[in-house]
Amino acid sequence: HRRPQSTMTIDDAAEYPERDDLITPLYEPSCKGDSARPEETGTTRSSSNNVDNDKEPILGTASLTGKSTSDTAAQRAAYAAMFAVFVDAINMMCIAPNLPIMVTPGLHEDSFPSTEPFDIATAQYAHDAVEALGMVISNFVFGYIADRIGSRKAILLLMIGSCCTSVGIYLVRSNYWSFIAMTFANGLFGSAAAIANGYMFIIYKNDREKADEFGGYVMATLMVGLTVGGLFTLFFPSNLFRPLLLSSALCFLAFVVCFIFV
Repeated sequence: HRRPQSTMTIDDAAEYPERDDLITPLYEPSCKGDSARPEETGTTRSSSNNVDNDKEPILGTASLTGKSTSDTAAQRAAYAAMFAVFVDAINMMCIAPNLPIMVTPGLHEDSFPSTEPFDIATAQYAHDAVEALGMVISNFVFGYIADRIGSRKAILLLMIGSCCTSVGIYLVRSNYWSFIAMTFANGLFGSAAAIANGYMFIIYKNDREKADEFGGYVMATLMVGLTVGGLFTLFFPSNLFRPLLLSSALCFLAFVVCFIFV
């Protein structure tokens, strides 16, 4: 039989060590053969808890909070990240068709006065080179940032950085070397596609097929964005740099969208 419950406290036991027989243990086997604590024997889960969640999508913070999300919420996050990729691609290409005119002094009122010591061809290739270099560095840096603080914050940083540097390029449009420097800075925020692709494998980490599917969508979105970005020059035939302002506005919109849904 169980011992009678004692009103003796731990403090009382300290004063009367010889009466330790009056202290009731937290758990004591009963006369019916309870030989182990409940947690040692295990419990049977109800059938409502035995749900297979192997295919359940999660958001980036789910592994930290333990909270799962519905497939709809995961898709919204995926589409928001893809929108960021689309805008980032537009930002990279929005003035590219105008570049040969920009680096030809005197050809257009928005052309650079000088690109010395480069000739026209070298000046154009220098722009492409520094932008590509910035993007390579961006993939390494923001890949590390995404691992440390999360893909969501990395995407938000990329969008706000692209927004600011696009405006910066527009403001320094009268000087070639300032333009080159800001183009490099803009390239440093040009890794949205890589981060978004990795993000798909986070929100669908338990469904590889779905992750692969959305990873393909990311690359398709990148290609469409590059095409649309090149068409931006058609809307501003009289101003070679004005597409940057539109792409900057889109970057800010992508930041807001990702802030809400990612």
